[in-house]
Order: sequence, then structure tokens, then C-alpha cells
Amino acid sequence: MEIEVIKNRIDFHDLALIPAVTLNEMESVFSAREKEGRRLPIEPEGIQERIDPVLSLSSARSIFVAFEQIPFSERLPESKPGYGRLAGVSRDRDYHDLLGEKLKKLEEYLNQNYPNVKTYCQVDTGPLYERGVASLTGKGFIGRSGNFIHHILGSYVTIGLLVTNLSGGELKIQRNRCGDCNRCVLACPGGALSDQGIVNPVRCRSWITQKRGDLSEWEQDIMGDWLYGCDICQMVCPKNRRIEKKFQVEEPMERIRLDDIRKTSNRTFKKQFGRLSGSWRGAKQWKKNADYIDAYFRKDKR
Repeated sequence: MEIEVIKNRIDFHDLALIPAVTLNEMESVFSAREKEGRRLPIEPEGIQERIDPVLSLSSARSIFVAFEQIPFSERLPESKPGYGRLAGVSRDRDYHDLLGEKLKKLEEYLNQNYPNVKTYCQVDTGPLYERGVASLTGKGFIGRSGNFIHHILGSYVTIGLLVTNLSGGELKIQRNRCGDCNRCVLACPGGALSDQGIVNPVRCRSWITQKRGDLSEWEQDIMGDWLYGCDICQMVCPKNRRIEKKFQVEEPMERIRLDDIRKTSNRTFKKQFGRLSGSWRGAKQWKKNADYIDAYFRKDKR
């Protein structure tokens, strides 16, 4: 199976094929996160389903790993009262849709050429640990920030998986290349990162902007005026310098007027903001965040 031909035919930013193996080395990592209270509510409870592709497709033999670069900038969006800032992942069309459409085309291609093929697909929506699977492709490594750092596209990538019952692929592991660099650790606004590479997602600004319910005072301080996501650890990463730009920006949005969010109903919210990946948490979440952002600016003036 010629992976490069398929990649170019469907216009993947990058594509790899590996055997469907269990991520045994991640079991202790996830166990520690569970024991220490670092597992997020949106993450699967079962460890085995995160590391074993057979639990997603019983006949799993291989995994196509697709990479899609997201919008990014070398500067942060300007902070402005009355507006909430967006991370690069939510400045343009939803990556779930973009990468999902390409994986759908890959499924169609496989069905045409391999009549008995069976597949399972996920783009940040299923249990399998995508960064862990990606680390077996030889295309990059998981950095100290917890992000997968692609050797050409940098860390500004999303990952999609297509598990199949076809044989093929090979494992290639690239060693961690962070070295002594700890810029992301020092820059993280929530102190979620460590020199040992242990990530505490509970203190991650990106998660806090997605968290349901009321925020504590320290969570509000970390969130600041960010409506969705955070790019700090990626912006300071030396591996993101001079990376190749692959994404196509249609209508980039770096920040959103808070009153525009408040005026929406659930239906109009989806129509106005549904193309952005950050909108998946819904109008209620963004309206809550808008109130916290207004409070942040009022506090900043005092």
C-alpha cells in the first residue's frame, strides 16, 4: 500500500500507517493521573480502551494516522475589553470536520480497493490516545508540554485515526528532542507543566475554558480573557520556529465580541459560531466564559 500516493490523493497534511499495537507504556501514566486526580471529566474512564485499538475494532491490525495542521500565529491576539481571545485551534473551520472528511475519503478508497475491509474512525472524539499512537509513526514525539510535535508541522497539529483490519505499516519511534529546554514549563500560565514532562491538565488554561460549572478564583485568574484554548506553550516552543505552513485559513477569528455571544440562542449560536472547533461546548459555556472575561477586565482596572 503506497501511503505517499494516498496522502497526496486525499490531500492529507501528513499520513502514516502503523501496526495496531497496545500502548502498554501509557498504562502506568494514565493510572497515575487517575490516582492523583489529574484525569479530566471529558477523558474516558477506562484505561484499556485508551491504549488498546482492539477494543475499538475487534479485528484491528493496522492504524492510519492522519495529521492536519491548525491555524497558528507568531504573536498572541491583542487583548481587548469586551472581547474574548481564541486559540489557533478555534480560529477557523472545525478541525473535526476537516480531518473527518479526509478520513471519510480514505475509508471510501479502502472500501473500493479492499472489499472486506473493516474500519473505526476517530478525530479527537474517541477513546484511543491519539498522541500516543502518533508517537509510534516516526513523525515526531510527545514533548515536555504534552503536545505531539511533528517534525515538519510543529505542534500545531490535530491527529485523526483510522483503525482497520488490513495488515501493514511499521513502528518507528522518535526520541524526545526537548533536551534541557523548559520554556513551555516556565511560560505556562497555570503551572500545568513540569520539567519531568508530567502534565496536570486540571491547571491548563485550555481545559479551564472548557470546564462546566463555576470557576474558582484561581481558575478565573488562569483563564484571563481567553474564550477558548491557549497557545502559550506552543508559541514559546523552539520546535515551532520556521515550520512549514500547510493550513488554509478561510475566515480567521482571533477574538470574538462578548455581546455577540450573549445575543445568541442555542440555534443562532450554532449558525454563527458552529464552524469553530471551540463551539463544541455550546452557547451556555461561551456565555459563562464571557461573564468571567468581563469580570477579569473589571478586576484589572481596579
